[in-house]
Amino acid sequence: MRTLEQINRIKSRIIDPYSISNFIDQADVDYLIHLYENTEKVKTRKNTGPVTLDINEFPNDPILKKVLEKIHTEIGDYKITAGFFFWTNYPHIIHNDDTYELPEGVYRGITIPLKLYVPNVVNFPKLCFFDQFYFHGPTKFFKGETEVKTYYNKCLYDYTDVDGVSSQEFKDYNRKLLSHIKPRWLEGLSLHSLLEWKPTSAIIFDSVRLHCASDFRQLGIPSKLGISIFTKVDV
Repeated sequence: MRTLEQINRIKSRIIDPYSISNFIDQADVDYLIHLYENTEKVKTRKNTGPVTLDINEFPNDPILKKVLEKIHTEIGDYKITAGFFFWTNYPHIIHNDDTYELPEGVYRGITIPLKLYVPNVVNFPKLCFFDQFYFHGPTKFFKGETEVKTYYNKCLYDYTDVDGVSSQEFKDYNRKLLSHIKPRWLEGLSLHSLLEWKPTSAIIFDSVRLHCASDFRQLGIPSKLGISIFTKVDV
C-alpha cells in the first residue's frame, strides 16, 4: 500500500473529471474507426470481454500522433503507461485505473469515444464518476461479496480503505443507468458526475478515482468503440 506521503502527492494534483467537446473532428474519428476495424494487426480479447488493440501498433500514425499532441496541450507533460482501442458489448463495473508500478506518478486517464454501434443515437451513454478514490493499486469494487471471479485487478469487498467513503445511503441510484451494478456495491459511494460518452469528445479524469460505465444496453446500444490512454508523470 502507498504511504500517506505518496497519497498526498497524488492528491495534490487531483482534478474534477471533465469532458471536452469536439476534441477531435469527425474526419479523424472516422479515420480511427477505420484503422481499428480494418487493421491486420492482432487484436486481443480480454477475459473480461473487451477486444483491445494497442496503439503502439501504429507508432507513426499521423492521426494518433495528433491526438497525443492534443492531450499534451490539455494535461501537460506526461508519459503513456497504456493506450489502446477497445470495443466492448458490456458496460464496465466500478473500478479505478491505478498502476502498482507508479507509487507517486500515477496521473490522468483519457477516454476518447469513437463509435456507438447503433444507427441513430437518441441518448448518449455516460461515464459515471464517484467522489471516492482508491490509492492502493488497480481494483474492482464489490462491497458485500466474498469471491468474484475477475481478472487484471484485485477485488475489494470491504470499503474501509476507500478514500472518502460515506456512511450515507447511495441516493443517486438509477436502476436503468446502472443496471449492471448491484446496489450494495454502491454502499458508501456518492456520485460526482455523469459525462456523456459522445464521439468527437474526450473525457479526462484521475486514474485513482472510482468510476464505471452506464449501462448503454438500456439505450438500445449493443456495443461501443473508443480509445483509452493512461498516463504517468515524473515526480
